[in-house]
Amino acid sequence: MAATLRRLEADGNSVAGVVESTNGLLDGPLLAAGLPVLRVDPWLLPRRPVGGSAPARTLALRAKDNVGLLVPLDVRSGTLKGRTTEYDDAIAGSADVEKAMAKNGLFLEHGDATARQVALTFDDGPSPFTDRVLDILRNYEAKATFFCVGLHADCYPKTVARIAAEGHLLGNHTWSHPFVPDLTRDEMRFQIQATNHAIRMVTDVEPTLVRPPYGSRTPEALVWMAEMGMTTVLWDADSRDWSLPGPDGIVANALSQARNGSIVLMHDGGGNREETVLALPRILDSLLEQGYTLVTADRFTAPADPAGSPVLQDVLPGVRGGEL
Repeated sequence: MAATLRRLEADGNSVAGVVESTNGLLDGPLLAAGLPVLRVDPWLLPRRPVGGSAPARTLALRAKDNVGLLVPLDVRSGTLKGRTTEYDDAIAGSADVEKAMAKNGLFLEHGDATARQVALTFDDGPSPFTDRVLDILRNYEAKATFFCVGLHADCYPKTVARIAAEGHLLGNHTWSHPFVPDLTRDEMRFQIQATNHAIRMVTDVEPTLVRPPYGSRTPEALVWMAEMGMTTVLWDADSRDWSLPGPDGIVANALSQARNGSIVLMHDGGGNREETVLALPRILDSLLEQGYTLVTADRFTAPADPAGSPVLQDVLPGVRGGEL
């Protein structure tokens, strides 16, 4: 890491951005602006406020004192660079809870495999690119689901209003795009409730679908979200537009995985989404030519079973009311 900083200084860069895992969208714009970005991991930081990240001064000082332990980020690897094993292990450990939740209408990765329907979903917005996405969808008379980051919904209320007015579905993508395994129960509750509040203030309706950032989850976090009345929605087709593979790559990724009942992951925020905007008409043309109907993700969800909560608690011995 010290060698990385020396190289940055040699290249004339005397400033680097420092982020932590509870603000997972800051790295993209900073990297796009040409600023080196380094991540400070939770174990190097003091306890966070329930509603946010460590203060900027704390981040800077901890980064300065732990240079050799920081992780340099890049656009293609994303915010979770170096933590993929932890990410994979948490997902693997959540399998039993997911099965129980799916049976009770609280977890979804895809829809009915017999129905010629596809749900396009857009994460990380709203942003200046969202209106361009909405223009394209309107031209095709297609509906989609927008999983909004609360911070962004708060900044772009007119876009949130337009999403709702044009018949699309608004979902919850947390307040600040954190890595969910790093959150406490109270932090998870804040992330969901603050985002629902920001959307409700514009639309008078609270989302009931949530997509955890990166699809990250733990057994506990899944139960916490379910206790808040939220259905967790993931995906089975990833356009990988977040990795900026070019419009051709986005089209190929989306179409090669799409099938009956697919939920397709795309992004309208969190960075420069010009490639996604260019790819979207081609994706829509192909899906419509293949006879798919474009639907919102709630068309794939089943009503939650009120008796489901005890089932979830049985899956996690020792979890009562979301507390370990």
